[in-house]
Amino acid sequence: MIEKPLFVLPAALTAIASGNQRTEAPASHLGQFTSPGLVWRSTGNSNLWARGQFNSTQPISFCTMLAANALAGTQIRLRLGTSQAEVDGAAPYDSAAQAFISPSVSRESGLYNSHLQFAEQSALWWRVDITGHTGDFSAMKLVMGKAIQPARYYNSGFEYGLEDLGAIDFSRWGVALETDGFIFRSVNFRLGWVSEAEFESAFRKVMNQSRRGPVLVCFDPQPNAYRQDKTYFGRFKQPPFAQAARKPGTYSMDFTVLSII
Repeated sequence: MIEKPLFVLPAALTAIASGNQRTEAPASHLGQFTSPGLVWRSTGNSNLWARGQFNSTQPISFCTMLAANALAGTQIRLRLGTSQAEVDGAAPYDSAAQAFISPSVSRESGLYNSHLQFAEQSALWWRVDITGHTGDFSAMKLVMGKAIQPARYYNSGFEYGLEDLGAIDFSRWGVALETDGFIFRSVNFRLGWVSEAEFESAFRKVMNQSRRGPVLVCFDPQPNAYRQDKTYFGRFKQPPFAQAARKPGTYSMDFTVLSII
């Protein structure tokens, strides 16, 4: 059964440390949401953990490590707490080791996103452990925050697409003249029945991301083979806005996400 889209505004990550990181690819890159080229990369598969703080105590109910070179046996474990000692030991929240690629699926890119969704926790510290991996491990970003889901589904007419920043033209003799550029995956949809309470408690914060704030959207969070491709992380193509609907106290909101993963 299709699930309603899930929005996450990533909490800022600070004081990130790791047991295994390359000088040119430290774990601190997991919190650098502006650039897809900055990744965490290890040397080998020992001591694969990253740990850090949020800027302040945060409500957390979702975690994903994005664009990782995970394998069938790779596992991820998340711990959340109020101190470093808690997350290094018996934390108030401990996901235990979970399959990184869940459900199991094969992607042409060889890059995968984890998906941990759980009851809301209040946390200041976090720690992620990677086990069961073979060879060097790498991941692009680590997104944690409060999962926001609308009460109703999106309208019909949603669109999956691409935005190509490159270009191609042809000379008079049919020779291709190509300019390289990044290709964003995109999803475009409308939430047509956002209540005033929903808007003020959650979607005003989403709208305030404008075009520059990072956002994660899982368009259909149900655990099936398509969830990887329906996970988007990036920015809105244009700032969202809330338009009053015919029913008083109800809003319509349009979203287009340009994804770096």
